[in-house]
Amino acid sequence: MSKVSFKYWVKAARPKTLLVSMAPVIMSVAFASIYVSINWLPAVICLVFAVMAQILSNFVNDYADGIKGADNERLGPQRMVAAGLISPFQMRRGIIVWSVLTFLLGCTLLYWGGWILLPFGIVILLCALAYSSGPFPLSRYALGDVEVVLFYGLTPVVLTFFIQTGFVNYQIIIAGLAIGLVSNNLLIVNNYRDAEQDSKNSKKTTVTMFGKRFMKGVYFLNPIIAIIMICLIFNTTILLYLLPFLFYTIFVDIKFSKSEGMALNKLIGMSSLEAIIFALTITIFLI
Repeated sequence: MSKVSFKYWVKAARPKTLLVSMAPVIMSVAFASIYVSINWLPAVICLVFAVMAQILSNFVNDYADGIKGADNERLGPQRMVAAGLISPFQMRRGIIVWSVLTFLLGCTLLYWGGWILLPFGIVILLCALAYSSGPFPLSRYALGDVEVVLFYGLTPVVLTFFIQTGFVNYQIIIAGLAIGLVSNNLLIVNNYRDAEQDSKNSKKTTVTMFGKRFMKGVYFLNPIIAIIMICLIFNTTILLYLLPFLFYTIFVDIKFSKSEGMALNKLIGMSSLEAIIFALTITIFLI
């Protein structure tokens, strides 16, 4: 079996999307700094674990769609298995190795958070694997949006906060849901672009179920709802700090409203950046 070029593995990891896994951890650490002095080692481990879990999900998605032929007429960025640049066997082996490495890294967090973290870590990895594979792939049954809000918002925010502080409050739950909504815009763009192909492949997404017009409205509303949720925590004093995020959101919305087909690929990185700007804005406010 020939070796696979490192650049193909990097492409399979989809680096443009990885900001959405970094954003909730960064924001959570900022929230925790209100209550405690930050322990930076577990904070960095939480960040790396979140990114590795997303890469794992991206590997599985590349593999699953590749062997099912779902990427054969793809409008989005090239997928490695479908393009024959990484064989299904090589990707399966890569998924196994990456799963083990991610799990072992996550286990180090038990030192700071206790054994209560173990079931959450297992669920995170199982959902990363189940997003597009297994007997009930979540992305094919319109549950991808739910998974994004939970695992790119609520879960990493709450767990990172708990590891730092030892407790959870309602404010951190609201914050986790807020950034989860912002992160979900990345998935909406992806599903919006692939709506016709997904319909041909009998893949149910919120876009194929509710229509492009409705989900475009959800895309526009998600950041606004997130801003309202954050204002519930800090009151309107944070609005001034959120202006850069709001202006960027409006800029991205205008781009989205004028884009179709392959032109939407530019919105992938822009929507991912939306989450990190949201997190950094709140971080600046808190410090």
